[in-house]
Amino acid sequence: MKPKLIFSKNMYECIEAIKESTVPSLCDTINVQNKEKQENRLSEDEGLFIGYGKITGCFPYKEQNQYNTELINKEVSVAVLENDYIKATFLTEYGGRLWELIDKKTGRNLLYTNDVIQPRNLAIRNAWFSGGVEWNIGSIGHSPFTCEKMYVAQSTNDEGIPILRFYEFERIRRVTYQMDFWLEEGSDILFCRMRIDNRSDRTIPMYWWSNIAVPEYEDGRVIVPATSAYKNSAKPGISKVTIPIDNECNQDITYYGDIPEPVDYFFDIAKTTKKYIANVDNTGFGLLQVSSNRLKGRKVFSWGHIQSSDNWQEILTKQAGKYIEIQAGVAKTQYECIPMPPNTAWEWVECYTSISVEPEKVFNEYSDAVKEVDTKVNSIWNNYDLECLVASTKDSIGKKKFKLIHSGSGFGALENKLRHTLGKRLVSDYLDFNYDGNTKDWIDIIENNSFNNIDVNTPPKSFVLGDDWIDILENSSKSEGKDNWYVWYQLGVMYKYNKKYEKALDCFKKSLFIDVNKWAYHALAHLYIDIKETNKAAKYAVKSMELGNADYSLCESCLKLLLNNGLYNYIIKSYVNLADNVKSNSRIKMYLAFAYANTGFVEKADKIMSENGGLVVNDIREGEISITELWILIYKLKNPNVKYEEITVPKKYDFRLH
Repeated sequence: MKPKLIFSKNMYECIEAIKESTVPSLCDTINVQNKEKQENRLSEDEGLFIGYGKITGCFPYKEQNQYNTELINKEVSVAVLENDYIKATFLTEYGGRLWELIDKKTGRNLLYTNDVIQPRNLAIRNAWFSGGVEWNIGSIGHSPFTCEKMYVAQSTNDEGIPILRFYEFERIRRVTYQMDFWLEEGSDILFCRMRIDNRSDRTIPMYWWSNIAVPEYEDGRVIVPATSAYKNSAKPGISKVTIPIDNECNQDITYYGDIPEPVDYFFDIAKTTKKYIANVDNTGFGLLQVSSNRLKGRKVFSWGHIQSSDNWQEILTKQAGKYIEIQAGVAKTQYECIPMPPNTAWEWVECYTSISVEPEKVFNEYSDAVKEVDTKVNSIWNNYDLECLVASTKDSIGKKKFKLIHSGSGFGALENKLRHTLGKRLVSDYLDFNYDGNTKDWIDIIENNSFNNIDVNTPPKSFVLGDDWIDILENSSKSEGKDNWYVWYQLGVMYKYNKKYEKALDCFKKSLFIDVNKWAYHALAHLYIDIKETNKAAKYAVKSMELGNADYSLCESCLKLLLNNGLYNYIIKSYVNLADNVKSNSRIKMYLAFAYANTGFVEKADKIMSENGGLVVNDIREGEISITELWILIYKLKNPNVKYEEITVPKKYDFRLH
């Protein structure tokens, strides 16, 4: 059977929609990939870039923070690559995720595929779901495109084999990236050719991790050609341990079923060693991922096997069971970006295939297991020298213009317009980008030096990032846009993001003088927190909610600000005036319960926690233990003599990662 590519729709159980926040990401967000990782315990000889490229929010992207938990059967667009040996299904509406990889010889799925597409708060922009292979670009954490449509295109190579392409413009690093996938006739390998293109004069922090969800097999084992790993667990910072026996806990961590708590192991593979990772079940069958040398990092993540770990796994699925993640990245660890030079493209090839090895050779000495998998890896390299494959396909695939099937965001087209106006090189010569409604305001200011007819009650459509945009806004504020509230607001947001607080303060006040608006009040509240004037922050947070009492994103952002700064009475007073749709939200109720508990109204707090079977906050963030802390706080207030170690947190409220 000659390989074929089909675009169609599959029925999946998923939520109806994910909506964006109405307000920009102006405050720090919990990110477990960033948290406490700068306090590393590594040798000065390791040469890692721990903490380099760290961001504290998703700006200029908006959070995807509005979704419910009601599941429906819904058509989802997919792209399917298939030959006689393998069938690969991609979700084109969700970041190009590789959702299923079926080994047709056995009929088995090599990946962990969730039985639901059910977002939870784990990504840079909030919404994330487990399963398949997720492609993470640009900034530390889960990709801003993980729940986003991408550009989809197709072509064929010289042999007439179909090639599937996903691509986008990444707005934080301001680069294009593309992913080209194909199968070959008579081969059981899915080929993935990746390209990141930095067409700027700046060295930028760059991040890439292919995040592969695989089943947590009973008695399964992960196999990587390494004898040491960088480890992150409950302890602050990163340490280096031996592999397969972790010398800190005296445990063979390649048998992931025995790992007790959530942990990352980043394997230190020698520079001259072929880069791969395999996950096999107790019969020796499973998935092998191998790549060219650009992708030098490999990782295993386990949720572990404590109460909170089980809670997280159950929240993320319906009945698909447990999974682990094996990953591959351009850096040694996931807590670092690495410098990408100006006017540079990085390219590599990843191969995904099945592996079947004799159990007695992979479930005894670890060195024997590595040798056994090496045989399969060397066979792939003998047939397809992956370094040569990257080079030989640079023009025939990598820089070839494809036929556009579906469009993604309008920001690549906007960036091209900006660069053309400034006389700079376009982001790509061969990738087609189209405009969309989210970029119209920015096109207007490029063409007319001001924004056109922006309704003060309508949420900002989008935000941008970069010195070029600051120059445009500054120029507008001195001429055509000097009396435009939105020019001053957007300029203030960019100053605030760049920590130019005095300039930002002036902009927001001018925006409000021209036209009173809840957006500038919201921004001022966060600005005053940054400069440690909490009373003023509270004042503007309340004003913002008075004008936007039915806007969940705005109210949630303001109430969280008040909570984080111990301004409990403001929460209680503001809650009364919120619209019913905001009042009824479980996260908003959690904030109110915290306020009650901390101001002596423990019975009111307990009532919120216990009504309707118990408070369930559907968007608890990975690493966030607020609902756990709230339950403990109320319990201790009701039982003042209880010792902390005597408290047993109910499973549904336990989100502690250790």
